[in-house]
Amino acid sequence: MRAARPGSDTSGGDLAAFLAPRAVAVVGASPDRARSGGRVLATLEATGYAGAIHLVSPSQDRIGERPCHASLAEAPGDIDLALICVSAERAPAAVRECGVRGVRAALVFADGFSEPSLGDDLRAAIAESGVRVMGPNTVGSRDVAGKVFVTIATDIGQTQRSGPVAVIGQSGGLTLYFGSARLRDRGVGAKYVIDTGAEFDVDAAECLAWVVDDPEVACVALILEGCRDGRRLMAAVELATARGKPVVLWKTGRGAGAAAQIASHTGSLAGDAAIFEAALQAAGAIVVRDEMAFVDALSVVAAGRAPKGRRLGVVTPSGGYAIVTLDAAERFGLEVPAALVPPTAEQSAALRPAHFANPLDVYALFGKGRRSFEAALRWMDAQPVDAVAIWLSYACMTGHVQAIVRDSLADFVAASGKPVLCCGLTTPQFEAELRDLGVVWFREPTRLVQALGLVAPRARPADVSETRTSAGHPAGPDFVGRELGRRDLGVVAGEAARTRLAGLAALPHVATWPVASADDAVARQREAGGPVFLKLEAPGLAHKTEAAGVVGPVGADSVADAYDRVAQARARLGDPAAAIVVQPREAGVELALGAFVDPAFGPSVMVASGGVFLEILNDTVFAPAPVTADQARDMILSLRGAPLLLGARGRPRCDVEAAAAALAELSRFIAAHADDYREIDINPLMVREEGRGVVAVDALIVARSQSS
Repeated sequence: MRAARPGSDTSGGDLAAFLAPRAVAVVGASPDRARSGGRVLATLEATGYAGAIHLVSPSQDRIGERPCHASLAEAPGDIDLALICVSAERAPAAVRECGVRGVRAALVFADGFSEPSLGDDLRAAIAESGVRVMGPNTVGSRDVAGKVFVTIATDIGQTQRSGPVAVIGQSGGLTLYFGSARLRDRGVGAKYVIDTGAEFDVDAAECLAWVVDDPEVACVALILEGCRDGRRLMAAVELATARGKPVVLWKTGRGAGAAAQIASHTGSLAGDAAIFEAALQAAGAIVVRDEMAFVDALSVVAAGRAPKGRRLGVVTPSGGYAIVTLDAAERFGLEVPAALVPPTAEQSAALRPAHFANPLDVYALFGKGRRSFEAALRWMDAQPVDAVAIWLSYACMTGHVQAIVRDSLADFVAASGKPVLCCGLTTPQFEAELRDLGVVWFREPTRLVQALGLVAPRARPADVSETRTSAGHPAGPDFVGRELGRRDLGVVAGEAARTRLAGLAALPHVATWPVASADDAVARQREAGGPVFLKLEAPGLAHKTEAAGVVGPVGADSVADAYDRVAQARARLGDPAAAIVVQPREAGVELALGAFVDPAFGPSVMVASGGVFLEILNDTVFAPAPVTADQARDMILSLRGAPLLLGARGRPRCDVEAAAAALAELSRFIAAHADDYREIDINPLMVREEGRGVVAVDALIVARSQSS
């Protein structure tokens, strides 16, 4: 059992009372195992909890051999944790009683706090009592190694083996199934399984910061619906990463329907899934998007031998497997480098006839028994690769091949720092034997490669922590509270938007001339010396194209007609403040820049392949603000449309550095002015040829008031 860490802070507090309590009280204890007060008691006894168990139930004298107390005040001795198994209506009073009794932590299992009055009462009880609370709507937690199962879930109990993983989630069912039962089926043990529930107090960030201090924890799994303090969660992920403990994140609730379900389920602020994932990936998390990838990636990092790079070596007796693996490697961003080191005479003899390349295609992989298999391993280990994948088909269904593979891999793993992943069909017992060696077994080659692609390191700017979690406008509960109290003042567009952004030197705007007649428009086109756009501008006009308020590009012969068309659109709009402007056509590649205030992560930025097809292309990259110019460049070059900026198909290279400078400056602006603006859109930003900079063509701002 883990000892308490007095004075520790790391984004939260000391959670030993929850995860390593010396004594617990079951408030609402029951002899009926169908009730939460009976189920948690039965689980504590069945799993061998070594601490004191006190029962509180005014309706019972005894449950089994244990006496019951009418109130928490009557229970003897020091109590670290109260397991509150009463209804939502009675839970706030139970928390207050904990405060009076000196119980420092409580698990609130009850649901039903979406009713505002009940939720407010529980939050008030937490604040007044000083009791740390996990929940409500939690199934509890487990320290498997310490035999602390404070949970109301149907438990797999003693069949769950401890291991190097800590699993933290906000949905009890999902957390227990994928973070416990499914991992057990893959031979992976979890030391901690924690359901934080609705997070009225203790949250996932605090749990993460606490468990990574445990020397028995080597990696952490997060199954999250949302969060209230994104920057604090980022800091906890960065702490884990700095300790060398990978964090695998599965963010659920990506669609609008799922986000609404989250709000009713846990009350979390789902936020934007894209910024959620981008922020935590920037902090070092391994981000997955489905349950299979979650289990697969966690299986690899739990083995303790994650690759140091993205170069894959492939050993196979099947050319077909080699082809499938090469396809998957390209899809998931892994390199299969050419072999550089020739085979020794001994290796050539042991593997004849083999084609010594990567993939190493050797039909007689076991032709000379262990000698052949070990020769293949040694040759591949000498190549410039960071991990080795071996296709074994169903050869390891037989005992003599299992012995060859097991003994050879035991020697290889001891001598090489490179992770080995095997693929094919074998027995569960043999999979477990290999896992004990640190070798992970897959049944499908594509899933093997995808898992490696997820866990293999990617280049990341060294200053990400300083820039993204410390600088700029903070997020957090106070920030979110202010967010809820603000109201939008409305859309600011056209000249008003350009005026507000005029101080951004890296973000110049295209020349824009108001015109009062067709003759004025013709004169301005002549001054521009080339094609122009005529546009309708009004302070609150967000979408000119949909309002038929954009015509162009047009030359000298068509300017007057274009003016008349835009004037007709102005008449339909019926806004006396609307103006008609002329802008010269700008050449370049269109990007869109966005800055916004996310409810969980605070100021954030976006870059996208832009123009009128922004939503259709859906080619976007997000990051918490502010970002450096280097980080901004990385974001831009991560777009699917980046080749257009780099001279694809004979096009001129564009000024990516100027675009990065513009994005970085916009990020600093939103970080400094998050109280003033909810959203800023620059679309399109024309990226000119290299050395000629960028120019913003249209800008839109959503301004807002302070707390109303």
